[in-house]
Amino acid sequence: MKRNFGAIVAFILLTEIFSVFLTYNFLLLRIEVPSYQPFGNLTIEQASMNALSLLVPVIIFTLIFIFILKFFGLNFFRIFAIFVSALLIFILNPVFIFAILSNFLPEILSILIAYIFTFLLLIFIIYSAIKPNFWLSNIASFFACSELGCLFSFMFSPPTLYIIPLFFLIYDVFAVFFGPLKILIKELKKGAKVKKKLKPEKKGISLGIFIANVGGFSIGSGDLVFYSLFASSAFLIGNLPGLVSMFLVLNSGILLNLIILVKYKRAIPGLPIPIALGLIVLLILGLK
Repeated sequence: MKRNFGAIVAFILLTEIFSVFLTYNFLLLRIEVPSYQPFGNLTIEQASMNALSLLVPVIIFTLIFIFILKFFGLNFFRIFAIFVSALLIFILNPVFIFAILSNFLPEILSILIAYIFTFLLLIFIIYSAIKPNFWLSNIASFFACSELGCLFSFMFSPPTLYIIPLFFLIYDVFAVFFGPLKILIKELKKGAKVKKKLKPEKKGISLGIFIANVGGFSIGSGDLVFYSLFASSAFLIGNLPGLVSMFLVLNSGILLNLIILVKYKRAIPGLPIPIALGLIVLLILGLK
């Protein structure tokens, strides 16, 4: 399949922009989001424990995915992924859509439209699993990842805001090259070979919100969430100048990552380069 850099970069950028738009609406409505600091947030040690408390469940969840895929097959794995995707959309989406609509519509009407739109996204996810249509699942992934990025930008504050991406950056390198994600990718390819051959333009596997297939590239939801988190956090810390700086630096790293991916034609971690560059911007903004 021909690679389209413009399509994937535009998709990522729109996800980041929508996350910032949601963040702006949360600020307008003064919606209070509890901060995530179960171990405190005064020292690097406390922030590291906060990061580990998120990383460990992610590792366990990935191992569960591998177990289901290996012992129950690709079809059951897809059903499980679609179920989890639908559950996340159902929990998250009404709140965020309501936050947008309530700025100019009556409360009851805002709630009604929010749930109607949420059920539409659920239909997109289910339909994309039955008849692979990546754009429908991409739309659901777009909303879920931008919403999570917005939510986390309010939940994480320095130093936890700096340590969590750093821990996930390190884990991403290990997981893709040596650990769980490498195994998961291998099992997915194996499962895809067992299934009937797909047409060239339909290559890929629909996994709900967990993978977005755009322009011949596949990008994990975790990558999109962190990109959105960094954009929203830069907006909260540095306002518009901070946001512009983050857009330029973060997306330059993403583009470099895509170029490396095309050159070496193998799965590479999506976090290290963009997140390392984005962390520098966040640290500079935090010092001001």
